[in-house]
Amino acid sequence: MNDLHKGTAAVTEIVIYPIKGCRGQALQSVEVTDMGLVGDREFTLLLEGQRASQKQLPLLYKLSAEWIDEHYLRLSFPDKGAFVLDSRLGSASEPVDIYSKQVPVLDMGDEVSLWLSDALQVSVNLVRVEQAIKWFFPLEEFSAVQDKDQSKFVDAAPILLTSQDSLADLNDKIHESGDKRSAAGLPLSMDRFRANIVVSGLAPYVEDNLPTFNFPELILNRVAVCERCIVTTVDPTSGVRGKEPLLTLSKFRKRENDYAGGILFGIYLVPEGVGRISVGDVLSSGD
Repeated sequence: MNDLHKGTAAVTEIVIYPIKGCRGQALQSVEVTDMGLVGDREFTLLLEGQRASQKQLPLLYKLSAEWIDEHYLRLSFPDKGAFVLDSRLGSASEPVDIYSKQVPVLDMGDEVSLWLSDALQVSVNLVRVEQAIKWFFPLEEFSAVQDKDQSKFVDAAPILLTSQDSLADLNDKIHESGDKRSAAGLPLSMDRFRANIVVSGLAPYVEDNLPTFNFPELILNRVAVCERCIVTTVDPTSGVRGKEPLLTLSKFRKRENDYAGGILFGIYLVPEGVGRISVGDVLSSGD
């Protein structure tokens, strides 16, 4: 990596999302395999048999899921008692359609389904992939992840990285436009972007074009820039939806040859081998 010209680039946050779409679990250190961060996006919610996100389940932003250990996951929701899930449970269920491919899944049972359905005020089921499958994404831009083993409910690639310096620049531009930035009048927080790894010390948006990210124990390779959806406009603490950050990003971070709207923030990465990433890790240039 040869463009670390804004001081020393280092990891400032690591976050996993045990259930796709739920609140993040911050970690100080995490094991990374060729399928991504251990514990990340192991489960997804089904609504009428289809994968559901915050778009379909607007109360999902309130759901917390945190690993207690390698097998047990604690679920919590405002005004409800916690639910502890044994992740080893599960029975074969109807396959889930992902990009027109039928993926075998395990249903995690009626008890957790009832708990989640009561919290989210709609009938849902919790599932995980039964076994690793050969991943597929119908775009040439994501050829780096084609046919790689994957057991997580990732959208495109296993890992999403964002930069604190890019967010600071975005907040400055939103402020200059006269927007209040958020319902509370505060700068937008990084949790809107649901990144796995957050770094600081890069010039804004430099991450887009870096081919590799060299951590002390692991190399992550660039796959593609991340195109953002409407979920980023929802305040993760209040659930209030606004126009930012998409309104401002669309003015200077939008490309024509898009695959999902063209508004850019963050970058998809794929691991090269296995290893551990920790908060405080310094990225090297590899020169």
